[in-house]
Amino acid sequence: MPNTAERDFLNEAVLCYSHGAFRAAVVMTWNLAYSHLLDFILHHHLDAFNTKYESSLPGKWAKAKAAPITKYDDFSVDLKESEVIEVAKSANVISNDVHKILIAKLGRRNSAAHPSSVKIEQLQAEEYIDDLVKNVVLMLKV
Repeated sequence: MPNTAERDFLNEAVLCYSHGAFRAAVVMTWNLAYSHLLDFILHHHLDAFNTKYESSLPGKWAKAKAAPITKYDDFSVDLKESEVIEVAKSANVISNDVHKILIAKLGRRNSAAHPSSVKIEQLQAEEYIDDLVKNVVLMLKV
């Protein structure tokens, strides 16, 4: 993995998983996949993303501190992760299948990252990691 941030996220996810910290492994794997998505947009689809962002969320765009998006950190200034995913799908940056995976995994990450009675055991963490790495990180070529 050439991207230092992504390599760090992956190393932390593996460390958490290997120590049985499955909730933390889910959170760090989400960070890896979401970071990869942002890099993919920045390197290959930024114009399409910004065009669709402006047209699909005009009120948010008009009030945005960071619009158009020009750098990695701009994504987190005004947009929720779910909104980035929706705009990416609408702009045909990601396929419908990748969109479905990201939305489902964002929901699971939210359950893992916030206090809840949801149990995340080894098998759930393995499936989560496997799905995001194979179908987002390795599929979207940066």
